Amino acid sequence: MVIIGAGPGLGFSLAKTFGKNGFRISLVSRTQEKLDKYAEQLGEMGIEAQGFCCRYH
Repeated sequence: MVIIGAGPGLGFSLAKTFGKNGFRISLVSRTQEKLDKYAEQLGEMGIEAQGFCCRYH
């Protein structure tokens, strides 16, 4: 499951819901530090997740 524009609200909620149902989660947003935090929190719940930073200049 790829979540574009992952954040602390709807994106994180979707990640938890799909992750608990066996999906591996890819989080995409502009801030790698936040993505790492979300992926770590999901990992603590037993959900496989990874964050990918996507910025353009």
